[in-house]
Amino acid sequence: MRARPRHPRAASALLALFGAIACGAPEREPERTPPPAPIAPLAPAELELPEALRLAPAAVEPSEPNRDLHGPADVDGYIARLESADRLADLRPEIVIEILALEPHAIVADLGSGPGVFALRFARACPDGLVYAVDVEPRQLDRLREHLRETGIDNVVPVLASYETPHLPPGRIDLIFIGDTFHHLEDRVAYVRALGRFLAPGGRLAVFEYKPGPLPVGPPPDHKLASGQLVTEMREAGYELQAEHATHEYHDFQVWVPRAD
Repeated sequence: MRARPRHPRAASALLALFGAIACGAPEREPERTPPPAPIAPLAPAELELPEALRLAPAAVEPSEPNRDLHGPADVDGYIARLESADRLADLRPEIVIEILALEPHAIVADLGSGPGVFALRFARACPDGLVYAVDVEPRQLDRLREHLRETGIDNVVPVLASYETPHLPPGRIDLIFIGDTFHHLEDRVAYVRALGRFLAPGGRLAVFEYKPGPLPVGPPPDHKLASGQLVTEMREAGYELQAEHATHEYHDFQVWVPRAD
């Protein structure tokens, strides 16, 4: 006699499960997640950050002031005037270069070179030499570099000067040229006296400066030297006048050399 199963209900469940597997139970459809609702665009007012998180608008940087303490604030406009046809007609730089009669290998320093009106011409006059174009305002030298790229001139060295010194090599300069810049110098007597150590033996210092008093061109009278002041200061600085050239209507043009004491 066979023993009966102790749990008839469990046996029935097993039989039902085996039957479903054997016959293949119908697959259940996977549950589908409904698509997300479209996001409505935010109105401009909703895009604003809370006041505490807002960044202040970037401050507009004012243009850098002219490092030439005696030059106008508008450096770009000043450069344009320095290079204008009217000023070139007044300066007649070719006459200045001709009178100075530089050797092809001469080393020249153009103090207050600006955009290079004289420096570029010195470079052409001294193809085997070198020109130090010295200025305290970087944007003047940037304009000079543009000219150097355009012309292919490669014997000009732009030098960013300090107020106290032009940063030149001692004992190497054959000519120091100060064109329309002498009245810009601070403590002129001490500054020009110190220039002597940069001159080579036989070196010269040329000063090309607007004449005193009211003129139809150049700076106003109160920005210029008084009558006789240039000569007095050059002598006080230790120089003697070598030559004076009456070539320009509105400029004094003098060449000085260190005085032999």
